[in-house]
Amino acid sequence: MDEMLIINLIKTIGVLIVAAITSVGLKMNAKKFQEKNKLNKSRYFIIRRIINYVILTLAFVALVYIWGVNIKNFWVAITGVLAMIAVAFVAVWSLIGNILAGIILYFTSPFRVNDTIQIMPDDIKGKVIAINTFFTCLVDENGDYINIPNSLFFQKYIKKIRKQK
Repeated sequence: MDEMLIINLIKTIGVLIVAAITSVGLKMNAKKFQEKNKLNKSRYFIIRRIINYVILTLAFVALVYIWGVNIKNFWVAITGVLAMIAVAFVAVWSLIGNILAGIILYFTSPFRVNDTIQIMPDDIKGKVIAINTFFTCLVDENGDYINIPNSLFFQKYIKKIRKQK
């Protein structure tokens, strides 16, 4: 192996060991401080979380420096990945919302197939013919099909119309 690679591996192992020892030491001191000052446990856990974040950030910065990563290229890559995740999250959010709403509609059964419902205040009225994954399908008085996103049922008032005898 290359001599520089071995040196970088040794430095990396050293940084990880120092980070682990520092983290354990700071957490022990935080526990003693919590017991001495009789702090609430929730505050102790917040202190532990802050210690973890600070140690991980410092170790990450040290590793980036050891391996000679170009910060400009690294920053471009990170922001590109975060942008793709954000776009994917927004694009999928509507689909996931409708799927979950369909599952909730299925199990809670506020209305069933063959029930006549009215969505207010939009005044959409029809007979339920199917409750699918994304949409609930209605047939109105004229025989027209209306596909309503399942998530809409959690944003509007739904009136279930009784059958007239």
